[in-house]
Amino acid sequence: MTRRVTIKDVARDANVSIKTVSNVVNHSGSMRPETRERVKRSMKHLGYQVNISARSLKTGVTNLIGLGIFDFAQPFAPYFADKVIEAARRKGYGVIISTYESEESGIAEIIRRNQEVSAAGWIYFNDQPLTHEGEILEQPYPIVVAGDYLTYDKVDSVTMQNYEPIKLVTKRLHASGCTKVAVLGSPTGNPRREDFESAQEGTAWLRIKGYLDALKELHVAVDWSMLIPCKKLRERDGIESLRSFLAVHDCPDAILCMNDALALAAIHELQRKGLQVPADVQVTGFDNVPEAEYSTPSLTTVDPNLDDYVERVLDMLIERIHGYSGPARRTTIDCSIVERDSAQFIYQSSSRIE
Repeated sequence: MTRRVTIKDVARDANVSIKTVSNVVNHSGSMRPETRERVKRSMKHLGYQVNISARSLKTGVTNLIGLGIFDFAQPFAPYFADKVIEAARRKGYGVIISTYESEESGIAEIIRRNQEVSAAGWIYFNDQPLTHEGEILEQPYPIVVAGDYLTYDKVDSVTMQNYEPIKLVTKRLHASGCTKVAVLGSPTGNPRREDFESAQEGTAWLRIKGYLDALKELHVAVDWSMLIPCKKLRERDGIESLRSFLAVHDCPDAILCMNDALALAAIHELQRKGLQVPADVQVTGFDNVPEAEYSTPSLTTVDPNLDDYVERVLDMLIERIHGYSGPARRTTIDCSIVERDSAQFIYQSSSRIE
């Protein structure tokens, strides 16, 4: 059996003290940059790996954080997970992932079972309302919630702009001559205008609120048949919903999709019917997932600036892990519009959302 490389081996190879190697491993201590780099080179050369289990037993602390997120049935989830893993690694943390099914009990399902998981803290991406004013968030370990739902000041949370970018995209589509703009991804159950107007949470609810207010400011009457409901914001639901819509309606000038998964599904279904994007109908998305740049045509979408989003989520969690005990904080990350081939606006201004 191959002997495990130890911290003593690294210290000997790098010609430094064991304490110096320990400081490099734990991202602590003060030393010259060249010393730190020399230790890292030795760790890589020797194949040194941190024994997380042993360190956890010795110190009672683990450099693992957990990520709880909905399943990977649409491209945003793996995109978000990749960003969390990359950023956590830079900060000296590993990541374990637990997924949940949205139609069941959401993050509550995994929060209950994660109490026995050896993680220093958890990030939960929530995609549905919390019951009992977020009571499930009252846990003995640090939590930061990402997503577009209320946390009732129980824990730190990070959200993105939803209302503002969709309002701006709607106005740009109309300014470009699209007088008949459909929305793919409306909530099911025939919600009323007042339901959207009073909405304080929920991805689709807040985004459609921006769409409706844009029409109001443009003095355009709402055609409620243009709100196409989807059970979930994923590709197969988008294809089924759009297919049913087009079976009884003329094709709109543009389809404003609640996320990129639905937008990619819309492009696929429109092309299957022999319609050209954007010549016959323009399509926009939301999330700027990697697939958006390489679809045919490439997708015009809203970029939630996920690097900033994830950075803030991790900073909040690590602060809590290190003992910060202040009141719950809520941060909103700015979005921007990325214009590609699926929708090209005549009206041009800064792509930054104000």
